[in-house]
Amino acid sequence: MKKLFIITSYLGFFILGGMTFTYFSTTEAASDMKKISVFQDPINYYVDKVEKVPSEGQSGFNYQGTIYVPMRFIAESLGEKVTWDGKTKSVYIGDVPKFTALKDVKPIGSEEDHFFHNPSSITISTGEKFERSYQLGGYHGGGAVQDHTVEYLANGNYKGFETYLVPIKKLAANSSGIGFLKIYADGKLAYDSGAIKDKVKVYVNLEGASKVKFELEGSGLGILDPKFIQ
Repeated sequence: MKKLFIITSYLGFFILGGMTFTYFSTTEAASDMKKISVFQDPINYYVDKVEKVPSEGQSGFNYQGTIYVPMRFIAESLGEKVTWDGKTKSVYIGDVPKFTALKDVKPIGSEEDHFFHNPSSITISTGEKFERSYQLGGYHGGGAVQDHTVEYLANGNYKGFETYLVPIKKLAANSSGIGFLKIYADGKLAYDSGAIKDKVKVYVNLEGASKVKFELEGSGLGILDPKFIQ
């Protein structure tokens, strides 16, 4: 039985009748591109026994034994709406979640948090540039360690929290990491990143939480576009 994967047209293109597929690797610098060979498959699509035919130019293809199909065609055939967010490079099938940036949330006991209130643009070792982000410690190329703790009222209004953690500078092979993030929901540990050595996506389920506390420590730790999900 073949696995079914989906891929957006943004991520690449393939030449009908040809064998070339080009895509961007999101884990590398934006200038890095790879070319792979694919085999175009005559694929028939059925939803609840009814055949669905994609528009011209939306055929699927086979790559290393896996069938890739056009996401929008599949989702809309299932009656779902597809939304593309170019800023975050995210595809949403169905409802689009609402986000609240951490900088826009008042911490407990203060009008604003001195660290998260002022996001900036940061560039990491791969050359990728991120807006609405933060650097903790390791300023001016030094090794200074900085820590930060802040707590917010959630009152059950947030479904989750997401961000990326990443080293600002390339780490040595024997590095023990450049920091960590811990998140507590109503006093209980909900997430512990451990020592950060590579880019890590963070998602924490916060449904029903009344309070959310963040504990961070870093020496050149990047926190990319942190936000609550409503």
